Amino acid sequence: MTDNKYDRQLRLWGAAGQAALGNTCVVLIRATAAGTETLKNLVLPGIGSFLVVDDSSGVSDCTSNFFLESNSNKSRAQMATEYLMELNPDVTGDWKDIAGGLVAEKFDLLQFFPDKKKVLVIAADCEPPLRQAIAQTCWDQNVPMIAVHSYGLVGVVQIQTAPLLLLEPKMRDSVPDLRLMCPFPALQQAFEEKYAGDAVWAGLSSQEFGQVPYPFILLFVKKKWKESHTGGLPTSFAEKQEFQAEIKKMARNYDNELNFQQAVENAYLAYTSPKTVDIDYLLSACNSERDLVLLRALQSFLQQHGGVPPVVGKIPDMAASTTEYVKLQELYQQQAKKDFDCVRANCTGAISVTDDEVSLLCQNAVHLDWLQTGPLPTFLGYHPTEDVVNDLGASEQDEERPEQTALWWYLGFAACQMFWEREKRYPGVNDDFEKDIPRLVECWECVKTAYGLFLEDTRICKEMARFGNAEVHNIASVVGGVASQEAVKLITGQYIPIKNTYVFNGISSMGGVYQF
Repeated sequence: MTDNKYDRQLRLWGAAGQAALGNTCVVLIRATAAGTETLKNLVLPGIGSFLVVDDSSGVSDCTSNFFLESNSNKSRAQMATEYLMELNPDVTGDWKDIAGGLVAEKFDLLQFFPDKKKVLVIAADCEPPLRQAIAQTCWDQNVPMIAVHSYGLVGVVQIQTAPLLLLEPKMRDSVPDLRLMCPFPALQQAFEEKYAGDAVWAGLSSQEFGQVPYPFILLFVKKKWKESHTGGLPTSFAEKQEFQAEIKKMARNYDNELNFQQAVENAYLAYTSPKTVDIDYLLSACNSERDLVLLRALQSFLQQHGGVPPVVGKIPDMAASTTEYVKLQELYQQQAKKDFDCVRANCTGAISVTDDEVSLLCQNAVHLDWLQTGPLPTFLGYHPTEDVVNDLGASEQDEERPEQTALWWYLGFAACQMFWEREKRYPGVNDDFEKDIPRLVECWECVKTAYGLFLEDTRICKEMARFGNAEVHNIASVVGGVASQEAVKLITGQYIPIKNTYVFNGISSMGGVYQF
């Protein structure tokens, strides 16, 4: 048992991630339902502080926002702040009411946090000019931003950040770093001393034979294969199948020897080169002194070791005796420590880096990447990627229900933003929403033209006008959950954030991630 209320989340992002959360101030611009749901999910895990900036009384949307009440004379910002602070006493909160409304032309982000070092901005349900003003200011100040929108039954989350080095992506399906194709000296020596000869294997008891770690099995089969194939390794599919057959032939009772079954499953490790690091690409996008020190240290290591990255130092669970497994684990840990010391010695520069940062660099060298979103695109200036155009084109050919694709609803949402640009209001907010449909269809056609689409169906326009920019709490809750998850990734530098847009279709409960 533990009395640490953050115990379970510490298992996800560790002490370093929790410290990063605790050092962050989140600025929420407009306490809408989607905005407060996002902030709620950041207050609970323990961000350091937050500030709610708003220009609304809050009475109009209290039915969809659980952090507001109708019988209060407090502002929306104050009500949301006070209720959010009740969720976690470790978090401090404040609010700022903007008299006369938030105006894009006069927006100054720095006035809200002049003394905060680490800030994340959440812009909730902002009209296009204000949204772009916030985005531009955040971009200029190198402050990460998340824009959230809950529009009827459609939810949209978009992130914007300067190039961010993902030091800890935490890949789920990463290949074990066992270096069996090119063993490091200590591993090769351990194999030669204990498992290289035929007589050694013949002399093992049945119990010992069934507890040999599969890396040594693969090294032995690889050795025999190279002897009979003029030093080559399997390359064709047939040869790889034959290699696996040789492992099965070596077993005494394959069905009962789990270590040999694991060797067959992981046979590719014996003839597959370890992943390489595209260090030139990583250096080309670097805009941080700290990251530059780390990447140059890694570059020097790669130059010193023939392009081979540092050993991770972790081995997967496998069928083996405790003694053999511990010995094997120690081999990899010792080699990882040597590689770490080499990289650490290469870390020179005006900015000092911590051992934890160097350790993360070594452990994730082959998975390092930059998250580069660029500035959030305007809704009037589209630059769709090839993948987005292809996805839309494929869904357009769906004769039954192309509107099930979340991306089509994003285009409808974008058309509503165009409508606001023209009319200074959203479609359907007046009593007769049908009067707005023809003008919304005109915006819809502009959006389709920008994407090179020809779908004649305009039912999405009718539904978007019917929504009337209404907030539905369950949609706002989904949006808040997704946005807060992405916020944690940006704050902690762990896992892989989206690039750069998430769209949720609440009608079919389907979502998608797209890059614009």
